[in-house]
Amino acid sequence: MRLKLFAGAKQALITVVTGILISLIAFSYVRYIENQDAHEALENEAYNVQREIRQNLVAHLFATELFARELKQSQQSLDQRWNDDASIISLYYQSITAMVWLSPELVIEKYYPPNRQAQLLGTPFKQSELIEVLPQSQGNQHAMIGSAGNLGRIGSDIVMFSRIDGAERQGFLGLVISLQDLLNDVIRQNISEGYQVAISRDGQTLYQFAGDISLREQWSVNRTLQLLGSKWQLHVWMTPARLADEREGFALTLLFTGLFITAMLTLVFYIVAQSRYKAQQLADANIELYSEIDERERVEKEIAYLAEHDSLTRLINRNALMRILTEWLNDPSENGLTAILFVDLDRFKEVNDALGHTVGDELIKRVARRIKKLAPKDAVLARSGGDEFLLALPRSSAREHILTLAEQMLQALDAHFYVDEYELFISASIGIAFAEDADNNPEYLIRNADTALYQAKDNGRNTYHIYSQAVHRDLAKKLEMVKQLRHAVEQESLEVYYQPKVELLGHRIIGLEALVRWVKEDGTVIGPDQFIPVAEDTGLIIPLSEFVMRTACQQLKRWHEMGFADLTMAINISGKQLHLPDLVDTIVDNVSEARLSPRFIELELTEQVFIENIQSHTNFMHSVREHGMSLAIDDFGVGYSSLSYLKNFPVTSLKIDRSFVRDLPDNEDDAVIVQTIINLAKNLNIQLVAEGIETSEQVEFLLSRDCGVGQGYLFSRPIPAEEITQLLQNYQGLMPIDISS
Repeated sequence: MRLKLFAGAKQALITVVTGILISLIAFSYVRYIENQDAHEALENEAYNVQREIRQNLVAHLFATELFARELKQSQQSLDQRWNDDASIISLYYQSITAMVWLSPELVIEKYYPPNRQAQLLGTPFKQSELIEVLPQSQGNQHAMIGSAGNLGRIGSDIVMFSRIDGAERQGFLGLVISLQDLLNDVIRQNISEGYQVAISRDGQTLYQFAGDISLREQWSVNRTLQLLGSKWQLHVWMTPARLADEREGFALTLLFTGLFITAMLTLVFYIVAQSRYKAQQLADANIELYSEIDERERVEKEIAYLAEHDSLTRLINRNALMRILTEWLNDPSENGLTAILFVDLDRFKEVNDALGHTVGDELIKRVARRIKKLAPKDAVLARSGGDEFLLALPRSSAREHILTLAEQMLQALDAHFYVDEYELFISASIGIAFAEDADNNPEYLIRNADTALYQAKDNGRNTYHIYSQAVHRDLAKKLEMVKQLRHAVEQESLEVYYQPKVELLGHRIIGLEALVRWVKEDGTVIGPDQFIPVAEDTGLIIPLSEFVMRTACQQLKRWHEMGFADLTMAINISGKQLHLPDLVDTIVDNVSEARLSPRFIELELTEQVFIENIQSHTNFMHSVREHGMSLAIDDFGVGYSSLSYLKNFPVTSLKIDRSFVRDLPDNEDDAVIVQTIINLAKNLNIQLVAEGIETSEQVEFLLSRDCGVGQGYLFSRPIPAEEITQLLQNYQGLMPIDISS
């Protein structure tokens, strides 16, 4: 009996030790996986915070460079431009606390707001590492960043300087930024619940958003924020509660379960030692237990697989691609050769909305297979999320090969897909970026490809675009212009200028062309070649054109009442307006409200717009003529179409494009073209107007060829209505110019 009892105790002891070891190993392994998942979540949070902070700092750098460039190019005095820029900065950049102007000797000459730290004026800039950087920045067109020194209110304030080497003004334009305010704004909007942040430089904490620092040393993820030579250290860690949520308590549950099972097995083994029957039961229990462990290991492997793979397409995800790109870009043999194609399906949302997510998911899988067939063997395809794919190529020896691949992908994706009983047609837009344009940084590489993709979408979809440094600058400039133009249109702060149309023989002003001009509050005139394309792209051209038409009609009525009753008004019509179903009614209403006869109104369409819409807008053209208004073709001669429309449609006037007039009479080709247009107009009984006249020789040539009406800088540039009124009154409707001289 004692031998049996001893044998049972021995088995029990072995069971206890084995069970505890297995439980501890399982606990350690699961806790390791949980810690890895928590650390990955922490890495993602740190990446998001780092990206947002950097984007905000880059936005302020762009603002510094933009205001410096505008200050350098401005014709205004420094004081006037200073006040205008300061008000804009204080309105749009809340974290900028001051604007400062340093002389080339780093003496503080201007400080805004003037009632703050007035004692700094006339004193040198100091207590900042930029004191040594600024004097050595000759030829540097980019902003420089560093500690604010004596310009800041607190030690964590920073300053961004941009050097200005103009002919009339030299020095440094600086924006003092409250790092506390900027980081508060960025982090409070982007930080997730349970995460805490600190930012330091050279071991000194500049900013901290934390309530519990107990896990900072053990769980802190540190990243470097580097911008133009300045480095900050970003520290992100979790609160204990957040860490507990990330771990989910599965490891502890497993430990307690393991210990409980160990206790049970100990009892079982003790009993099994006393009975062969119990031994058989124990063997069966072990087999079942091992099967459960094998299943758990399989599940854990699947979880680890899904951490770097997309569950739908089984492609790697963005995190795995970032790891692969990092390895490629750290390899000197691959340095600068890596390229990435950012593929986004056009109008994929319409498929999901119309046919459901099941069909949409199947379409995504088939798109992935089609892209993979076209991709080179050494390429890596990842799904970024939604309908976005990233195709990375480690060796792009020739950019032409990448462009050929992009064209093949566009063609392949433009073909139909069969999903269930549906035949689907989609297209794609592709952004292309190269590592050499991203400083061999995987994060920048993907960001650049995303930026290029945005440009491809903006260019009309179903195309590709290659990233360049100009893309960021053009995008920022365009967004700013759209914002300002929208405000100008809403406030009707645009102005209508008028350019006279002159009878060449008698110098009599017979009409005017209404041309919109954008005059900013500081007097800067923005040319139509800059803002009209933006207005066309954004749809602002419609309210803008309606404003011009309304203003021009009312102004023409005032000139008629002053005694110049024979003047006509030419008003441009955009291609966007031609799509409006009530365009003719709108024009007639404006003419009627101004109490004008329609015969004094001439509507101008460029030749390209005219041709593109000639079939679909026939009713518009005939309706205009039926109401008594004239119809002119602007920029005539630069189109690409047949001239049959001159015969079949009610055109009353042709305006010879300035490109043919500019080199007259010396250029023989231009002379032949102009003579041909004049003969064509005479044969069809259509009036002629020559644009861009700048010399008396051009007038003599046109008169000798029976072209009697023109407009151009020789007579007058487009000028405000007040100046046209003075011109009409002072010279009784004649142009004050001696053409014969």
